[in-house]
Amino acid sequence: MAASTLLLAACGGAVKESAEGASEDTLKIGLIAPTTGPVVPEGTALQRGFELGIERINDDGGVLGKPVEFVKVDDEANVSKSTQLAQRLINQDHVDFLFGTIPGDTAGAVAKVSDEAKVPFATAIMGDAPFCGDYFFPFGEPDQTMLEGIVPRMLEQYGPNVALVGNDYVFPRGYNAKARAMIEKAGGKVVMEEYSPLGTTDWQPVVGKIAGAKPDWILSAVVGGDAVALVTQADQAGVLKDTGFTGISLIQEFYPSLTTKTEGMVLSGRYSDQLENAANADFVKKYRDSYDFQDPIPSVAANAYEGVQAIARAVNEAGSTDADAVSKALAQTTVEDGVFGKGHFTDDHRFVTEMYNFEIQPGGAYLPIEDLGAMDTLPPNAACS
Repeated sequence: MAASTLLLAACGGAVKESAEGASEDTLKIGLIAPTTGPVVPEGTALQRGFELGIERINDDGGVLGKPVEFVKVDDEANVSKSTQLAQRLINQDHVDFLFGTIPGDTAGAVAKVSDEAKVPFATAIMGDAPFCGDYFFPFGEPDQTMLEGIVPRMLEQYGPNVALVGNDYVFPRGYNAKARAMIEKAGGKVVMEEYSPLGTTDWQPVVGKIAGAKPDWILSAVVGGDAVALVTQADQAGVLKDTGFTGISLIQEFYPSLTTKTEGMVLSGRYSDQLENAANADFVKKYRDSYDFQDPIPSVAANAYEGVQAIARAVNEAGSTDADAVSKALAQTTVEDGVFGKGHFTDDHRFVTEMYNFEIQPGGAYLPIEDLGAMDTLPPNAACS
């Protein structure tokens, strides 16, 4: 959990603190990234996207005339550590904004700390916000936007009988509850629903239950290294041979460990390094060059990259790091030419943008095969658990 304060003044065109007209405020962000523990792939991607976003902000002149600073900590995807670190970042490191963490449990814990302290907090991971409040801004994709495009497609392509699988915490249960409602409304049937704790390595009992239930397809909300274990063991058992498979377990973070096992499968999301626009081309080049990275670039990295830039614009618009002024400005922030294209916040602070169905190609290209639109159809607070 070692913490390090990084002043990115050395990144390209950082602005001198004595620049004429510079504000006395220096934006300081606390990054909570679980780079050890059960969700390392997502935590590492979060940190990398965030750091590239900070680098771009400082290359463009910083915020309020000064380079942005950040303090980085590792909560190991552990709720008690998330709470303690959020309190420390606010009370000892005096950050102006909190950003990060991965599982919904830890996001909810940090959101409560930030709300009590009236310090804005933003997440970047997929899934519904575990909390709603004036100071909370989830940049990730809400559950329903990730389900509305893929559930009808899978029902039509594979059939009505579905197995729901997930890790046993807030996000998978909420994601699957919405999926069940959609499946049953469309005339389908959930033939099995099973959960295992984060950190599960032996998925054979669950795979056996799936085989016994004989679903037409599987919707998986299993994450981290668990997703790799589940897909690998299901493939070895022959379950995936004639059974459809989709869900969060197919996101880009896990492809390097799964490769050919997932090729040809389809999932819904907002980001792929295959999206064709200038902002994404620039981001992809920086990501690959900075981290010597040739695998599919994760969505959470793009969310973090865009999210921190939106925060910077909001602070500049507010003219200070005052929490209420920044929160008000951020709620009204729009993205016109980001890595996703256009995006904006809803009244309950959800960030919405274009969604796609992606087909995983040989070699790891997540090819957009269907543009689903912004899918901004949820009623207020529908994405709050």
